[in-house]
Amino acid sequence: MEKNYNEGMVKKNYRCSILGHHYVETKKVNTHFSEYECSVCKMQATNDTRGHKITLTTQLKDINETLFYLNLKKQFLSKFYFKKD
Repeated sequence: MEKNYNEGMVKKNYRCSILGHHYVETKKVNTHFSEYECSVCKMQATNDTRGHKITLTTQLKDINETLFYLNLKKQFLSKFYFKKD
């Protein structure tokens, strides 16, 4: 008897198409942008400029990674080099 492994994914995607995705935040890029993943179908999403969730492409993933490292650099510089007395 053969097992159909795609059948489980169809059921999960079917559930998301009817009830909607259940997004969980996986990475906080900065105060405005985050990366999300659906806990049911494992679809990845991110915020656009208006705050709506859109699917995460490789180009958007690179942009989010760059924003994340720029934010880290900004926090580091403000904490150690530009102390306010």
